[in-house]
Parts: sequence; structure tokens; C-alpha cells
Amino acid sequence: MSVRLQTGTTVRAPAEAVWSRLTDWKGQSDWIPMTTVTVLTKRSDGVGVRAAALSGVQLGPVPLGLLDRFMVTGWTPPAAGRVGELEVLHLGPYFTGPGVFRVEACGPGRSTVTCTELFDLPGGRAVEAVVGLLVPVMRVALRSSLSKLGRLVEEEVR
Repeated sequence: MSVRLQTGTTVRAPAEAVWSRLTDWKGQSDWIPMTTVTVLTKRSDGVGVRAAALSGVQLGPVPLGLLDRFMVTGWTPPAAGRVGELEVLHLGPYFTGPGVFRVEACGPGRSTVTCTELFDLPGGRAVEAVVGLLVPVMRVALRSSLSKLGRLVEEEVR
């Protein structure tokens, strides 16, 4: 089964400030509830970065919750006249597929950030039924996280 989630928000801050906060992997726990991101590569920016995001808790070596391993496949920071794009590939174990964050200036000191996630989920009809019920909740959660990202950036640039 494939699921598409797409949402966005407007931020009263320059695109470069949004990008900086978006790509601060450790700082994602400030705007994505109950999530901790661990960078698995030596560097933390650019194509090829690998990371693991755990939405839940870590009990010693055992992750309890939703584990999302991903790799950065595209890294284009915003600049004058250029839209920023952060592309990731979710590697599992629970879902796989691409995700894209776009950060675009939309006026003096304003920008938009959008996210499109395409997930492939394993399982049959039972999983499809459950996921079908959860998609609206997932969409609201994603929109809420992006809004919180925006508020944090706005506070930082004041």
C-alpha cells in the first residue's frame, strides 16, 4: 500500500533560517513530538547523510516506537531566487519511500515550507484498513509539526 501525505505552512522568517532549523537533525525533537534523530554518518549535512529517527523511547539497545531510518538524497539550500529542497529516502523498517521538504521565499522575511511524503507500507488488507483510518491523523500531525517548526524559527529571528 502507498500513502501520500502533503502539507505546508507559511513562516514569518527568511527561507535560510527555516532551512537551518529544518536540517538541524538533533533539533528536530523540538518540533516533531516524541522524536529523536541520530545522525549515523560522520557529517550531518549534504547528500549521503544517514540518520535514524525514533518516535518513541529507547530502552537500552531496544527502540520502542516507530523507527525510521533514512538517507539524504538531495540537498539544495535556498538562496536568492532558488527554492531549497531536502530530499530523503526512508529505508524502513516500517515504511519506505521518498520525502521532500521545500523551502521557498515568498516575500521579504517570509517563506513557505512544504513536505510531501510517499510511503510504501507492507501488509495486506488489514494494514490498509488501519492506515486508511490513520492517514487524516498523520496529515494533521505533519501539519502541526511544520507549524511548530515555523513558530520556533519565527522566535529565533525576532
